[in-house]
Amino acid sequence: MTFATAHNYNERYIFDLKTLVQAIRLIIINLILALIFLFLTLEEIEWAIFSHRKNISYKIIDKTAWNIKTLNF
Repeated sequence: MTFATAHNYNERYIFDLKTLVQAIRLIIINLILALIFLFLTLEEIEWAIFSHRKNISYKIIDKTAWNIKTLNF
């Protein structure tokens, strides 16, 4: 290659500050969402155990338009 066809570029760090901040932000957001889903799951498991021990059977009465059992396809 000659100097006329060579490309000159500045070296760039792979992990600059902006990329590092974005990675940390992504990890924190995903941790928050994971904790929310973990507590929701634990609450469902806790309710299943509690209702099984107490022999609680509950019926959901849902007369809204969003009830999946009343939809006609």
